[in-house]
Amino acid sequence: MTTTAEEPKTEQPTVDPAIDVELATSPTTRVQPSRARTKPIARGNRRTRVTVRRFGLLSVFKFALIFSVCAVIVAWLAFMLIFFALQAAGVTDTVSYWIDCVINGSDGTKRCVASGIDGVQLFSWLFGAGLVLAAASAVLWTFMALIYNLIADIVGGVEVVLAEKPS
Repeated sequence: MTTTAEEPKTEQPTVDPAIDVELATSPTTRVQPSRARTKPIARGNRRTRVTVRRFGLLSVFKFALIFSVCAVIVAWLAFMLIFFALQAAGVTDTVSYWIDCVINGSDGTKRCVASGIDGVQLFSWLFGAGLVLAAASAVLWTFMALIYNLIADIVGGVEVVLAEKPS
């Protein structure tokens, strides 16, 4: 991501003039204000405005690819845990039995025989499909960054306000 800061507008801390006043000691004495002193009081945060003009397409692609592959691995592991929990409860055998009853076995008989679900083959296919979708997702993110760059050339980009946290 390339950022440019054209004429950064930094808000300075506000200046609060404090006036010291000497109190009268007698009713006939006039109140004389002393010289006004100014000291900066930090109210709020320092802020600056930055305009995001363009994204580096290669950096967007690398980030999107790594992010998508990580998301695929997390989803794959979650599906695997759910599958093994359902298999331990006997749900997968029931599902495969009903699927075989609907399809009617290849031998032409009308009896239902559970063929079983092969978990290794299922998750191999799921992982391969996930990697293909991760690559497609990275290409889509890169295409969206390209579209942003083209639109930002016309309208000037997106303005972001950055603020410093008080310490």
